[in-house]
Amino acid sequence: MSATATPLEVGARLTGGSRTITDAEIALLPAIMGAISPLFHDEETARRSRLGRRVLYGPALLGISIAATEPLLHDHVIALLGITDVRFRSAVGVGDTVTASLTVLGIEPKPDKPGDVLTVADEVLDQDGRLVLEFRRAIMVRRPAAA
Repeated sequence: MSATATPLEVGARLTGGSRTITDAEIALLPAIMGAISPLFHDEETARRSRLGRRVLYGPALLGISIAATEPLLHDHVIALLGITDVRFRSAVGVGDTVTASLTVLGIEPKPDKPGDVLTVADEVLDQDGRLVLEFRRAIMVRRPAAA
């Protein structure tokens, strides 16, 4: 993001937090969500799979990614309206570190609603700079105070 850009300007790119994925997350998050699969819970079966290891459940990665960028928008957000175009590009496993960022694509005024609609494109990279997840979000945000 440029020094003169504000967080909600079209084109602003904001980098959120990073997180190293743990064994507990790979085992527990899918179980909490009701997803029981050898890819998450059985080391031997997962090792023989195409992925070659236990991996993080995709929706868990999506949640971790949103949480990593939440502090960037916290003061502006009224509500999450939608998530679209979700693409899981590469598996994430124990010890991988993911970093989430977002780019502001647009802000649509909604005078008849409590806020305006912010559209962002999210990307998540691993420690090697490989794209592991991408998606878009529509978020209702507070309007800037009138000057």
